[in-house]
Amino acid sequence: MPSDWKGKMHKFNLAVKDAIRLLSENTEWVSRYSEYAKAIVANRSVIKDKKKMFHQWSPLYLYMNVNRAKSCSPTFSLRYFGQDVAYLNISGKEVKLKDEKCRDNTKYGKLRRQNQRDFGCSIDFHDKKWTGTEARNFRKYFLSNPARNRKNNKGNEEHRVEDLLLTEFSKRQGRIKKTKLHNIQPIKIAGVARFQMPTPFGASGKQVKYSKKGGGIDILARVGKGRGTTICVMEVKDEYLKKEPPQKAITQGLYYATFIRELLRSSCGNDWWNLFGFSGTVRKKLNICVCCVMPFNKSGDSDKSFGGYQMPIENDTFELHYMYFSEDGKINNIKTSIGGRIASNNTSRG
Repeated sequence: MPSDWKGKMHKFNLAVKDAIRLLSENTEWVSRYSEYAKAIVANRSVIKDKKKMFHQWSPLYLYMNVNRAKSCSPTFSLRYFGQDVAYLNISGKEVKLKDEKCRDNTKYGKLRRQNQRDFGCSIDFHDKKWTGTEARNFRKYFLSNPARNRKNNKGNEEHRVEDLLLTEFSKRQGRIKKTKLHNIQPIKIAGVARFQMPTPFGASGKQVKYSKKGGGIDILARVGKGRGTTICVMEVKDEYLKKEPPQKAITQGLYYATFIRELLRSSCGNDWWNLFGFSGTVRKKLNICVCCVMPFNKSGDSDKSFGGYQMPIENDTFELHYMYFSEDGKINNIKTSIGGRIASNNTSRG
């Protein structure tokens, strides 16, 4: 056992206790997330029906946040490298691409400007039919896999890595899906749109605080087979840095996992359980995985000490994991402790 093991566990336990304290002191989230769930459940069949009206063309992928999913007229976000490049709106039997209004709110073109800045794409796509010439040219442009101009926008690298991971997770099992990723599936809205689950936690400097506009979980996934399937909170980093080590990612993930656990134990828990792709009611005993996902440490000593460790929280359990990988535009050479949990549910350490 590593010499700093007790220190790590102390910080992990403090994160869970602090998350519980913040949620108990700020209870407005209960009614707010209950309303979210009811609205999304009511829209689920509408979202599925809308998706049937068009094909998704990689490398452009569908995303949907809570506000869009609960809207009386749900729209899809179309992303490239995890970044919004257009919206898809379905009205009646017509599918159209949409832009976003500029800051002055007087005209559309915000996303077009961003696309020009980041990817060199100047195509005017606003209010164009998905089957029309402009939309075909738009899709064809991104099919050429333009690189992001990082001189103008150095951000969004984590979103790009998330996008690559979600693409791998979404593949069907078999030769095209890496064996290490079998039985990992991202949770999607209505099973069709990638979804960043919101939380009421936001980072303020080095401290996590309660916030009505908190951060979203990088990737929320289902891990395992059959009744052994459980929820996994994945905290993604685009680099293995000394200031952003796996321990910090796990700590952040534990705040989010604690929220998911409290949400499922709340009055609207069954609604969210079903939205996460599970049938019936929330299990009496929950096992929620928390996984740091990042490239290998360049020095070759990626921290694996916590892989498979189980933290009890009342009748439930948090299970800690790592996923390290190489990346060259595709995810390669994956090393993860999650494979062990899929093979056996008994992965706790002494």
